[in-house]
Amino acid sequence: MKKSNRTLHIIGRMDRAGAETMIMNLYREIDRTQTQFDFVYFANDRCDYDDEIEAMGGRIVRINSSSSIGRFFALLNILRKGDWRIVHAHTLFSSGLHLLAAKLAKVPMRVAHSHSTSDANTSSTVGRAYQKCMRWLMSWVPTDYVACGKAAAEYLFPGRTDVQLIPNAIDINLFANAQGQNIKAELNLTDSTLVILQVGRFMPVKNHIFSVEIATALRKADMDFQMLFVGTGPEQEAIENAVHKDNLQENVQLLGLRADIPELMAAADVMLMPSLHEGFPVVLVESQAAGLPAVIANTISLEVDLNIGLVRFVGLDESPKEWAARLQTAALKPKVPLERRLETLENNNFSARSGAERLMMVYKTA
Repeated sequence: MKKSNRTLHIIGRMDRAGAETMIMNLYREIDRTQTQFDFVYFANDRCDYDDEIEAMGGRIVRINSSSSIGRFFALLNILRKGDWRIVHAHTLFSSGLHLLAAKLAKVPMRVAHSHSTSDANTSSTVGRAYQKCMRWLMSWVPTDYVACGKAAAEYLFPGRTDVQLIPNAIDINLFANAQGQNIKAELNLTDSTLVILQVGRFMPVKNHIFSVEIATALRKADMDFQMLFVGTGPEQEAIENAVHKDNLQENVQLLGLRADIPELMAAADVMLMPSLHEGFPVVLVESQAAGLPAVIANTISLEVDLNIGLVRFVGLDESPKEWAARLQTAALKPKVPLERRLETLENNNFSARSGAERLMMVYKTA
């Protein structure tokens, strides 16, 4: 069968999260006469970006199996019946199996893409064995290797020198020129209130429970503050319980999924990210484009700091009281001029246009 110009992205689901948002930013910018994106989901429910994907001509293929082996054989069957010339896997260590299926199905280009610098499976013997096996597969199954940064490349593809870096792309102007007045009116935020924003899925790795402890420390210090959590996820009930336990309902708001992240950043005084680990978070590229100071865990790759004075790293071994003090200090920092932010992000290839060009350079040999 002659291969089409379509690219199949293996991502699991397409909700408003870091890697998924980056892929959408690239999808909007690519020349879709050269390649069209399709997506493999390991989920049955509708996802945040489904309507837009389908409106742009993308197809969504769903695999129902919950086991790695079941997904492997289902994907192999799909690929053998399909006509994709590129399979692009974003599924960390599982990319080894997914791209093996692509190889057996004779897909010409098989791209492994690293978005992270850690994985929860490291904590178990079985998990470490799985990682070792997948790293071995990824040493020879992919035809091309991509990562969002040097740390993510070294984590998933240790020792490789042929990894191509595509920084996490955003619509720079969307964030740099956003206004926050409407958000402040909607959420009753006054100019004297310290507005703290945390954006990310409600998952243990994002460490929202620690953020609630920081909120408790701020209240004990008699701070006038609002902490805004944007996202959804399996930890939502635990977060809500922690908020109620500490009687923080007046200070902590769970806003759910929002499409107006640029405006929320414009309304906020400081970004909070105490994650247990991250690769190269898209949201921190966005916050720097918006000129929003960020206080983040030192578990996050140092590469995320674009050296314009907006990112401060703090150890997770520091107390919630210390984190609270760092947030207050960061919020007082003078604004970084718009021109400097735009120039820095453009020069470091964080624009969606630049990212799309780099991606097409990877794809052009297929």
